[in-house]
Amino acid sequence: MTAFTTKTQTDKRNLMKTPRLQSTGGCACASGPLTTLAFLVVAALPLAAAAPPTITGTGYLVGVPVPGILCTNAAGQVSLKGNVHVLMVQADDPRATGRFQASMDLAYQADGAALFSGAAYQEVGTWDVTDPANPKFTPTGGLWQCNYHGVAQPDGSDVITLTGYGVGGAIDGLRLEETITKGPGAPFDPPVPYLGSGTIKPASVTTIAVIDNFDDSSPPSWGQGAGRGTVNVIQANGQLTIRGQWPGIPTVTQGDTTAWASPDRAWTVKEGQRLEARVDLVSLSGTAPGAALTLYHSPGVGYWMVKGRDYVGVGKHNGGGGFTCLSADRLATRNTNEILVLALTPAGPNVILTARVLDKGNGGAVLYERSIMDTPASDPSLDSPQLAAITGVTVQVKDDPSGAPWTSGALVWLGVFQYTDGTLPPAEATFDNFELRTYEVPPIGIERAVQLTWPAPTGMNYAVEGGPTVQGPWLPVNDVATPGLKQMTVPANDIMKFFRLR
Repeated sequence: MTAFTTKTQTDKRNLMKTPRLQSTGGCACASGPLTTLAFLVVAALPLAAAAPPTITGTGYLVGVPVPGILCTNAAGQVSLKGNVHVLMVQADDPRATGRFQASMDLAYQADGAALFSGAAYQEVGTWDVTDPANPKFTPTGGLWQCNYHGVAQPDGSDVITLTGYGVGGAIDGLRLEETITKGPGAPFDPPVPYLGSGTIKPASVTTIAVIDNFDDSSPPSWGQGAGRGTVNVIQANGQLTIRGQWPGIPTVTQGDTTAWASPDRAWTVKEGQRLEARVDLVSLSGTAPGAALTLYHSPGVGYWMVKGRDYVGVGKHNGGGGFTCLSADRLATRNTNEILVLALTPAGPNVILTARVLDKGNGGAVLYERSIMDTPASDPSLDSPQLAAITGVTVQVKDDPSGAPWTSGALVWLGVFQYTDGTLPPAEATFDNFELRTYEVPPIGIERAVQLTWPAPTGMNYAVEGGPTVQGPWLPVNDVATPGLKQMTVPANDIMKFFRLR
């Protein structure tokens, strides 16, 4: 099961005949029923510049060194435990050609189908099939550490999903993703091929694009504006200050009294990625209740966050002065030496919109985080009284209109917002280190597991063994650390039902 170049069935019919089990076989990822997973914040893994090419191929069974044990519980449910099988894999990419060994647990369903999953390892190498009944494998370096899961139908056909990370050799740090199928036939039958297609993705690299660190001597030639007032953009001491003035102009909508500056900077985020706009908030003047960070699809249309003196708001501009607040929370911080982060993560037809405030002086510790799902439907939003109750700011807001979330745009901008009756002095916000960061969202696997604990008295060492019954057979259980893959055993309880990566 990895991507393979096809060998004909005729070549393989004389391969080693192996014991057949009265079960439906296959290969697969996390063992046992899958647990619901919610993750909104993700670790920093990167992107390839272009989609990786598809690899294809074929695998044939060459051995079943551990047939496994058929077990029936008190309810009459039948499962296959402890099976290990070996495939000869040949691919149109030599990195995906090799000897594939998979362990598997399988559970039969009432309709005759079976669910299966397990861990697998594939050594990279070449096969000599001069003698089809005795193919010879030569390793060339590197090992794929994989998880898989799949469904076997009553006729013996399988559909399998496999993911893995490369360890050592030319594949170190690379990632393998595959979909594999097997046609109808007896389980673990050597002549029936496994047909695979998938991708090998490059090693992870975080993409960081510095828009401006303001270290040169002149202010950037960006677009700028101030609603119904005036704006000044000042660059000094390696920082950028945006100053807005609104004499005689009371705040009716947010856009009336927001001053901003923006480069023409295109952005895009794809499924499986996360895009972050981030900037250091150096300071806010006493007459500036909020600093703004936005990702705009087009002028006046896009996502925003406002970091107020004692609140954080997140929402959308919908064009034509339309302003929607999707969430607002009270948050009292010092409003100096902080990092503002506005992130977009596509999730099918939706986008997860995340606002974060980090403590720059304390290693980026999280002071605030809030995620909202923007869907194509009209999503819940705050009305003007609700917003005023949280922030103390009374402005006109609109309901969220329906429409596809934005995953690309032409603008990012920084701004300062003032809530005024028209008599306040100018408002200022000072920024530094304006960036766009793109990460790849890493997949998370959750398996059904048992957490074992025991005392470790001095001079005594214990080894863990497992078996299908109290009579055995007993087999060693090894907790193997794999380079490029992190694993953790977490107790299941009421205070830990959901997990995420940060």
